[in-house]
Amino acid sequence: MLRRRQPGQSGQLRLTALALLSVSALALAACSSGELRTSTPTHSTRTGAVADVEPNEEPAKAIDVDEQADEPTTPPKPTRSTPPPQQPRDKPQRKPLVRYLVTRVIDGDTVELAKGGGTTVRIIGIDTPETVHPSEPVECGGPKVSAAATRLLTGKHVRLVYDPSQGRVDTYGRTLGYLLVPGLGDFGLAMLRRGHAAEYTYDSAYTMQSQYIRAESRAQRLGAGVWDACGGVDTPHLQEPAPKTVEPSPNQGSGCDPGYDPCVPAYPPDLDCDDIDGPVHVTGSDPHGFDADGDGTGCDS
Repeated sequence: MLRRRQPGQSGQLRLTALALLSVSALALAACSSGELRTSTPTHSTRTGAVADVEPNEEPAKAIDVDEQADEPTTPPKPTRSTPPPQQPRDKPQRKPLVRYLVTRVIDGDTVELAKGGGTTVRIIGIDTPETVHPSEPVECGGPKVSAAATRLLTGKHVRLVYDPSQGRVDTYGRTLGYLLVPGLGDFGLAMLRRGHAAEYTYDSAYTMQSQYIRAESRAQRLGAGVWDACGGVDTPHLQEPAPKTVEPSPNQGSGCDPGYDPCVPAYPPDLDCDDIDGPVHVTGSDPHGFDADGDGTGCDS
């Protein structure tokens, strides 16, 4: 049997239902609000878009340097060790220069040295008038040239220098070389410059050849020594021309050495015949040594 609803009961039920719906709506709203508060937006490093992070996700942990096993590390710089002190090197010892006494001047291009038991040296690159050749006569200018060589070499200690291009001895067994004279230099070059010798190439070029040829050409051009008196070397010694007389110079003045006429600069410095226009008449002392043969006329041969 159906009960009859009492008046007002259905209205109370509707109110109760509405109240429950309101509570449920509020609960849902509360839940949605909590989720939104716990979600944190992040930006993507690649695209700049925002990405959601779960609320229970832990933040990334900073990596400790010690944990980066795969990361390259800078190698330690090597420490410089002090090198051991260097031992001082011994300086190479220079060989002392050996000089030999000239014991005899045979002629203008051949001398004897006190080397061993005595060594005869034939000067490389020059030829002088003959004076002592066993089968040839004395040549023009020979005595004067030998006297000049004697003045330049007697009592001097000279260096003997070999030339690999010419060998050590000639066909007569004489040692071949150059003579270096203190205060004079190369003897052969000095003889050529004074007109006391001619350049001489025996078979092949030698070290001093170009210098010797130039010195000979200059002496020929100036008419020095045998080039004026004899026309060169290898000239027969028939009769040497009389010494040239030199007229006194009218304008011989100060600064001239009183022992010469015409004017020659006073000594010092020491002059050679190449330094003046010879010949000159020696009227007194001869400080420059122009008159090698003592005939009263300097620089005439």
